[in-house]
Amino acid sequence: MLNNTQKVYERLIRGGFLAVDSSKTDIKHLYQDVEENYEEYVEFFKQIGFCLESGNGYFYFSTINESKADIERRLTAFCKWIDYLDFLKTFDSTFSVGYQFSKARIVNEIDVNADLKDKVRHLFSQQMSFPEKVDKLIGELSTMGFAELIEEETATYKVTSAFRYAEELVNLLTIYNEDEIPE
Repeated sequence: MLNNTQKVYERLIRGGFLAVDSSKTDIKHLYQDVEENYEEYVEFFKQIGFCLESGNGYFYFSTINESKADIERRLTAFCKWIDYLDFLKTFDSTFSVGYQFSKARIVNEIDVNADLKDKVRHLFSQQMSFPEKVDKLIGELSTMGFAELIEEETATYKVTSAFRYAEELVNLLTIYNEDEIPE
């Protein structure tokens, strides 16, 4: 019996993820419920036009029939996440599942790393200070379920297993040299 369809739907419809290693008990409970009743959830959401997908320690929605506008929106979001990952991996090449970070540490690293400073300038088009841009980036990571606040006093976050989705998506890219473009 599916008791959490509304909660699962509300979490995933906004592009969020359910991660196995979430520190939030409500998210962890939803993940476990979906894992235990996966086939039933897949069938339920399929009837309303959503495809429940599972990754390595996470669940998310994809749509079955996408319009051209939806595809363009997804490509724009994909490009944004490439920039986010580039920034985060420049900040620390080990930034991945289980990694813990704080806004203060990122801002401090921006102050001493010219490459990072250049990358953060391009993250958001608005005229914002570096700390504001880091806040916005952390907000996006949190909203997606890629990171969670684990220590309020120090504003420390943990990267969840859902972050693998972004990493795997970017790893699918194959960059071809101009002379190597396949026909």
